[in-house]
Parts: sequence; C-alpha cells; structure tokens
Amino acid sequence: MKLLSIELKKITSYPTFWVFAVLYLFMVLVVFMVIPSIKLNLPMWNLSLTSYYTFPDIWHTLTYIAGFFNLLLGVLVVILVTNEFTFRTLRQNIIDGWTVNDVLSAKVYLLIFLSICTTVFVFLLGLIYGLFASPSFEASSIFAQISFVVAYFVQALAYLCFALLMGTLLKKAGIGIIFFLLYSKIIEPLIGWKLPHEISDYLPFHNISSLIDNPAFKLVGVDVSTSPLGIHFVFTLLYSVIFILGSYLLLKKRDN
Repeated sequence: MKLLSIELKKITSYPTFWVFAVLYLFMVLVVFMVIPSIKLNLPMWNLSLTSYYTFPDIWHTLTYIAGFFNLLLGVLVVILVTNEFTFRTLRQNIIDGWTVNDVLSAKVYLLIFLSICTTVFVFLLGLIYGLFASPSFEASSIFAQISFVVAYFVQALAYLCFALLMGTLLKKAGIGIIFFLLYSKIIEPLIGWKLPHEISDYLPFHNISSLIDNPAFKLVGVDVSTSPLGIHFVFTLLYSVIFILGSYLLLKKRDN
C-alpha cells in the first residue's frame, strides 16, 4: 500500500493523467450509449442491436467495446513510465533506498489499480444500463456472463503490462508510444500474416484482443463463445507475466 500510495501521488498531480482518464471514460460511455440507436434497414434484414444491451449479453457487448480503448490506457502508461526516466524520478527512488523489486512492484501495483478502476467502471455501467434495459432482473440472468468482466480486467492488465515493458525498454515517450501503436496495429499483424494461423492466433496482441470475441459475429451465424475463460485467457495471463519479467530484467540490468 505504501508503494502504491507513492505512485498515486505521482500521477494524480500530473494533468496528463486526468486528461487520459476522462477521455477513456468519456469515449467508452459515448460509444456504448450510441450503438443501441443504430438500426440497419436492409432488404430482408432489419437489424436492431438493442438485444445486445440486455442481461446477460450486455457484459459481452460492453467489455468488447471497452477493449478498444485499452490502447488509450496503454499510451498513458508509456507516458507515465518514460517520465520516470525523463525526470530522473526512478534514479531518485534508487538513491532513496528503493530496490529494483520496489520500483517494479510499485509500477505493477499501479497497473493493477488502474485495471481494477476501469473494470469497476465497466461493471457499474453495464449493471446500471442493464437494469434499465432488461426485462428480467433475476440474478441468474444478470450474472450469467459476468466472466466477461473478469476477462476484461485481465485483458486491460495485459495491455498495461506491455506498455510498461515498452516504456522501460525505450525510455522516451514519443518513441515508446509510436512503437506501442505500430507493434499492435501494424508490425504484429504483418508478422501474423506470414505465419500459420495456429501460431499467429497466439501472438501477444492477437491473443489478448481475441480474449473477448466480437459479439456481432452472432448476427451472421458465427458461433461466439459465451465464456472467455479459455485458452486465450491462460495465454493472456502468461503474456502479462512475461512483460513484467522483461521489465524487471531491463531495470535490473540498468541498475547494475
């Protein structure tokens, strides 16, 4: 708790943190609220998405939407981590008696805290909206697919752990952000394009983003799992550990 409180004091006095936090909450809320109003009137197909906003399907819908904005949180973490190198606060922590374990533990606790905060926001948004939109209020219906909220927490944490690794490796905010976005949107997809799908499906970002399937696939008859706690969940946890371990080795090497 002491390490976490120190990290929170650092970031809560930093205006950029509040800008990103408000932007994340605003964008998730707006996108989530706008989608139910979308209706497609096509020949032989009158599409309404309101059914995706009732229990228990709302958990799948909301966590999938929120997952798009994990990149925004990742960019924030890259900035926060690289600031430690830019303003030499990490070095000052070491001078003040922190070990590499303390430095990394403080960052990991912060990432867990941020992931919990976003998950609580997603849960409350889904619960409140679902209670207004759903015809049934039975507990069995409300919590039938709550595992998607658990999966969202793990997914968000994995994105932030990768951002921690990028910030620790590159130490410059601009370079870290560019590589973070390039790898997730261009580099890894190009690598996966050259590999058999049995391998590309388990590349870091593809695996993490595949943790929660697109619920809209059900519209075209594609089978979508109602539980995300499968092999991708296990690999996402594994990647989070690898990203943290990589950050530790980088910090340990520089400390030596």
